[in-house]
Amino acid sequence: MRAYKNKGYTIEIELTENCDYQNYSVECTYHYNKDENKYSLSMWLKRTDIPLRHAVISKEIDTQFISGTKETIKKNICRIVEQGLLSGFFSPYIEDYEYICACFDEGNALFEKRRLETANRILDCEKKKEVSLCQTDTH
Repeated sequence: MRAYKNKGYTIEIELTENCDYQNYSVECTYHYNKDENKYSLSMWLKRTDIPLRHAVISKEIDTQFISGTKETIKKNICRIVEQGLLSGFFSPYIEDYEYICACFDEGNALFEKRRLETANRILDCEKKKEVSLCQTDTH
């Protein structure tokens, strides 16, 4: 049997209220750490308008140990995210994320332009090589 690493449980909290940016959520993964006698919490910023999860889409923004029980841990996590939202904790991470997306969009536009130019050059060359099968009347 392959060894595995227990990553714990995950909840996703949308950042809608008091947020300067739209379509963001925080994905929170938590698991109980017996050595610390607390829960280890990792938070990931996520764009909700992009359907795929990819390393570019998610960036770990914080890992910390928090107190709680099985019954209270989700409420405690929501409280931490709410406090972070109200204090502006997420703003620099969102700005960084927006910059990464803008760089991707600019780069993608450049590559698309090059691809279309190459495709058009190939079509132009093919058109020049075509021989007309229709006879023309020169009289």
